[in-house]
Amino acid sequence: MPFTPPKPLEPAPEDVQGATVLVVDDERVWRVILETDLRMLGYRVSLAEDGYDALACLDAEAPDVAVVDLMLPDPMDGRTLLSELRARSATLSVIFYTAQSELRPEARDPDAVAYLSKATDRADLYALLPTAIRKTRSRHPQ
Repeated sequence: MPFTPPKPLEPAPEDVQGATVLVVDDERVWRVILETDLRMLGYRVSLAEDGYDALACLDAEAPDVAVVDLMLPDPMDGRTLLSELRARSATLSVIFYTAQSELRPEARDPDAVAYLSKATDRADLYALLPTAIRKTRSRHPQ
């Protein structure tokens, strides 16, 4: 298989620079990678290693978008976390970022902005953030 160079990373558009991205992943390496990239692109970053940490961050920091690992440890996987967010009337956009390579269409939650595999280029994830942030902000204008 030939080497494919990574896509270039684009800085956050001016209207979303400084927006807070909540990264929820139980694997430290993914939290570090995403935090490093996101800060470089102009976002603020909040980190959580499980669903309970994510809910605490939600209360403390009011993030604009959440990037959530679908396979968080029990008892609160990514889907359960999304359900809990909705039960708390949280309107932030959620992007699932998962090691699962394929999801059945019926397994997809309509409240999630996107499902991306961790095997895809991270630039694809970052390209979704401005639209997701704007969607969250349109639900509760400041």
